[in-house]
Amino acid sequence: MAHERLSPRQKMIGMMYLILTAMLALNVSKEAVEAFKKVDKSLTTTLVNYAKKNSRIYDEFSRAANENPTKAGKYRDAAMEVKSRADEIFDFIQDLKIEIIMTAEGPETDAVVGRDIFIDNVQKIDENNVPSQILIGYDENGKASYLKALINDYREFLISKLDGKNPQAEETLRTSLNTDDGRDPDGQPNKWENLTFQTLPLVAVQTVLSKMQVDVRNAET
Repeated sequence: MAHERLSPRQKMIGMMYLILTAMLALNVSKEAVEAFKKVDKSLTTTLVNYAKKNSRIYDEFSRAANENPTKAGKYRDAAMEVKSRADEIFDFIQDLKIEIIMTAEGPETDAVVGRDIFIDNVQKIDENNVPSQILIGYDENGKASYLKALINDYREFLISKLDGKNPQAEETLRTSLNTDDGRDPDGQPNKWENLTFQTLPLVAVQTVLSKMQVDVRNAET
């Protein structure tokens, strides 16, 4: 499946995400929290739209395969393999989001209903210990390491499917699903896991994870 260009709305959300991350570093607390919630809700809307669009695409693959199994069956199978890999990482990220909220607030929280999250109902929106405990871990053995491995595998899987025929799409995948280690604000080398999640408040972590889900779905298409 060809990698889709970002719409103007998606580019705007991405820009807002970058600005908010910078604001958070400057401790613009209340305003940043509310803005993060707004971006997270926009990302959730984008995910709903992707789900509808992707469902139509997969239905079309299935229809074509049913009509002509010999010619279209292999394309349907390839598409379903992409879907399976995308669903795996998407669901893992959703599990992380739910676990973070329920650990911070308890199992009776109104912010989680089934597998849906309602960010406006989160009470401990600025909690910053639980996300780090789950994602980074006391010995840096948290779940972000597995998330990184999943993203890496997914990225390389998609690139392999392009078979060297679309260098631009390959570069887009490497950028949107990048998990390279880097340097912290002091210029010291640091792991992707720490640079992405460490000490961030719950609302920011939820938004970061939602952004990753959007990147996964965008790469899927």
